[in-house]
Amino acid sequence: MGKYNYTDREKDFNKVLKMNQNESFSLEKQCSSQIYKLDEHINSSEALLKSLGYALPNKPVIKKEQKLSSKIQEIKSYDDLVKKANAEIHNDVGLEDLLSEKEFQEAYKRLDAIHDEFSHKTGIVNKTDLIFLGIATALQTVKSLLFGRVAGKFDYGNSFNPDARLAHNDKSIEKEHRRANDGFKEKHENNGHGYWMYILYQTPPYDITKGSPSINRNMEGGYHRIHTLGHDPILGWIFGTANILTDTITFEDFKSNRVIRNPKMMITPESVPLAKLFGESFEMCKADSLNLPAAIFSEGCHLKSDEFTKLGLPVPILEAINTDFASKLYKSNYDALCFSRDLKIVGASAGISIFIDMIIGLVHGLFNKEKINKDLYEVRTRKILLISNSIASTSNIIQTLITDNPKNLDIGGLLVTLSHLFMDLRFISRIKEEFIKQELNKDLIKELERLDSI
Repeated sequence: MGKYNYTDREKDFNKVLKMNQNESFSLEKQCSSQIYKLDEHINSSEALLKSLGYALPNKPVIKKEQKLSSKIQEIKSYDDLVKKANAEIHNDVGLEDLLSEKEFQEAYKRLDAIHDEFSHKTGIVNKTDLIFLGIATALQTVKSLLFGRVAGKFDYGNSFNPDARLAHNDKSIEKEHRRANDGFKEKHENNGHGYWMYILYQTPPYDITKGSPSINRNMEGGYHRIHTLGHDPILGWIFGTANILTDTITFEDFKSNRVIRNPKMMITPESVPLAKLFGESFEMCKADSLNLPAAIFSEGCHLKSDEFTKLGLPVPILEAINTDFASKLYKSNYDALCFSRDLKIVGASAGISIFIDMIIGLVHGLFNKEKINKDLYEVRTRKILLISNSIASTSNIIQTLITDNPKNLDIGGLLVTLSHLFMDLRFISRIKEEFIKQELNKDLIKELERLDSI
């Protein structure tokens, strides 16, 4: 076996193994010696008894549960073992000090079997491709671990704290809303026919909950934002604007009802089909050139005023796809701002992933010395990327070795650890074996089969 540079952790581990091996051999030797002496005494005693005419009693059966007493020092932890091993063994210990020649041969056979089976499973047999697979896996691991740290730093997936938000009727929100409306009014007050001013200052119809029982709807009070598309950060720009123009309210199932303002504001049983909703909106836009800008401005102001309140705004579009899930998220204080934060983190991760894929693809392309057809060679590159990403994201071995090492808390230590690991043939073999033993994801199998068919 070639010279291998062991890490301090591996040196300690090997010494512990060697110490245990030495103790086992020593204990075995002592037991054999004592058993031989005991047997001699027993045999001579039996011979004497027989010569005197005594009948020998049946020998007692020693139960497996009976244990020999021992004065071996109690070891409380692995660190205690390491200290004891370093005190007893002063030289470095390699695998050649632990394994016999036969065991080495068996290990080599197992290693070859792992490599062959891995190549068979993945279809990657080219030596250059296998090297790039290791590099790609290391890079994908960096991406995965960095994403975890960035996500943790920016509270990825966490809900917000309602106590850090303003009440929906906070005076500062109302003041800012009124200031924005006044600014729009001053800019356009000499234009149009005046109805647009009414649009600016009236309460949006999708903020009304009174009358909902008469149409068999539970608006859930303060949680009505999850049930009205006017409060959706994306769909609101379409349906909220149309609602403002036509005094209607559109629900999460895309059904709309008329809202009346006199004598009291309430939802009526009058249904407004979508075609009629947009038809009336179009007529309002034609009636005054400022009606549509005022409605859009009013929608924007309302979304902005709700955004940082204790209930916030729901995750966009989700309520129209899966109301129950959207409601569950919203009620657990996960809102549009939380979603936007997480989307930026995921987007950054996706950008890094694409960049890493590009680097691997470009460098791998430089090694096409056989001048293989470009399209076919790209299939090999895509297969390397696919498998490396799968290994990096699912390997328990990688995660354990990286996260258990305190040196990896900084980026420099992380890169040093990864560069060492992915040049270690034994580590790579363990990763391959783990990959083989795991049940391959069905989508991964289908994609590999598709690439193989190409």
